[in-house]
Amino acid sequence: MYYDDINVTKRKTITNGVKYDFFIYNMLSLEKKFSNGKFGKGETVISEIKDFNMLDDESGEILEVKLRCSKKINDALTGIEPSESNKVFKKCLEELENRGLVRN
Repeated sequence: MYYDDINVTKRKTITNGVKYDFFIYNMLSLEKKFSNGKFGKGETVISEIKDFNMLDDESGEILEVKLRCSKKINDALTGIEPSESNKVFKKCLEELENRGLVRN
C-alpha cells in the first residue's frame, strides 16, 4: 500500500548493532493543503509525534512511521500561539489515519 503514496519512504539502519527499519512520511503537501499555503514549505524536521505504525509489505513487520513536517509548523506548535498550527497538524494526522496509517 505505501508504494502508491509518494510521500512515504522506507529507511533501513542499524542502531547500536540492532537492525532498525522505519518509514518516513513527508507531510509537507498535507500541511500546505490544510493551511492554504501558510505551512508546508521550507526546511523540514522529524516531528516528535511517534504515534503511527504501518505494515511493511516486504518483511510483514509493523514498522514505526516518523513524520517529516515543516520546521515552521513544528516551531509554531511549541510557540506562543499554537492554535492555528495545532488545527492544521490535527487535520494532517486525521488524513494519515484515513490513508491507512495505524495509531499506537
